[in-house]
Amino acid sequence: MTARNTDYYELAFGPLRQGDLDIGAPAAPLDIPPFALDPQSSLPFTHSEAHRHACEVRHVQSLAPGERETYLRHVAEKRGEKAAERLRGDALK
Repeated sequence: MTARNTDYYELAFGPLRQGDLDIGAPAAPLDIPPFALDPQSSLPFTHSEAHRHACEVRHVQSLAPGERETYLRHVAEKRGEKAAERLRGDALK
């Protein structure tokens, strides 16, 4: 038994009527202003450096004090002392 593409539509919305899926109709114009992605933006993009840093700060805050220092030592070894100090300053406020 195979399902037609319209079977799912009918399950959700009921039987198809003429014109329900009028693919040939022109699309409505979209009035979307252009924008540029700014890496320093406060928009909550989950792939941004700001979001990654905020998640790491929360992670460090959740660690026990001994684990916290071990984690920050590893950050200093891998990413440098400047990165570790930034993380330490934000996590231990």
